[in-house]
Amino acid sequence: MSDIYRLKHNDLFIEFTRYITNHPKFSEQIPEGAEVILLDSRDAGYTRFMLKSVPSGRKNVVFVDVGELAPIRSRLKKPRIVSQDMAKKLSLSKSRN
Repeated sequence: MSDIYRLKHNDLFIEFTRYITNHPKFSEQIPEGAEVILLDSRDAGYTRFMLKSVPSGRKNVVFVDVGELAPIRSRLKKPRIVSQDMAKKLSLSKSRN
């Protein structure tokens, strides 16, 4: 189960980083050098897992309940179903990068 919580933490960390990039005033509430522990009030198991990770005696810790996550939206534009022959042709075409 801890692997699932680690993956969740990684996702929340990315989203939290995006949030503070777009809302710098929020980060002003976090003391410099503080360890930020991301919690999820909707997931007690994850929150327990994260609270266990706090080093005992650590004083400079800030707990952040992440609240809700908006739905992830796809960035795909104009996807299409192709035949196997077309898939082979695409694999032979020059890279678009």
